[in-house]
Amino acid sequence: ASSSAAPASTQPVSGRVLNAYSGDELVYSSTLGDWRTHNGADYAAPAGESVTAAKAGKVVSVSEDALWGGVVEVEDANGVTWRYCGVAAPAVKAGDSVTAAAALGTAGSIPAETSGDAHIHLECVKDGAYLDPEGLM
Repeated sequence: ASSSAAPASTQPVSGRVLNAYSGDELVYSSTLGDWRTHNGADYAAPAGESVTAAKAGKVVSVSEDALWGGVVEVEDANGVTWRYCGVAAPAVKAGDSVTAAAALGTAGSIPAETSGDAHIHLECVKDGAYLDPEGLM
């Protein structure tokens, strides 16, 4: 028998990982021209592609950031905040509850990461520490 239940977690877009979470390892940013940690994972996503919630949770904020573009933050049941950066045309607002795979908006652009392929940037933060999004899905 097949189940119609929503998945526990899902990748936010269909594209492959372009740049993985680097933890404490410094990686070169060709956009910013320096070495820094990469606190999230970048998923290939052409402009206009649907961006969906990786995990169910509550939308804590929807904002526009000078470096990260449109940012949608969703807190899951474990207290992890999922920051989706580069989201255009947000389909949610603060206070909304979302299921895994629910539409958050569409892929836009990220001013701090303009070199390379179009993508969204996904960060996971718990208690002030960055976590690997791939390891949480």
